[in-house]
Amino acid sequence: MTNVEREQGNGAFITGFIIGALLGGVAAALLAPQSGVDTRGLVREQGLELKNRAEDAVQRAQIVASETLARVQAAARGRFSGDHNDSQETI
Repeated sequence: MTNVEREQGNGAFITGFIIGALLGGVAAALLAPQSGVDTRGLVREQGLELKNRAEDAVQRAQIVASETLARVQAAARGRFSGDHNDSQETI
């Protein structure tokens, strides 16, 4: 497993964990014995929290993707610029 695959797997796990935790909180709020007004308020708050966390997760994923792309591009530039001269054989 490469570092890129490992980072993508970690990001997906963290994102899934956060979303699962928030959905569990929403389910608990909906199943709790409260009035409709109180429940709607909790759902609204949970929804805003979920939105904020999702935005944070997207920003982190974009940062990881940008960093990974930069590393891959740098490695490709180094590999192709170094291999270009080596790939031509003299007879």
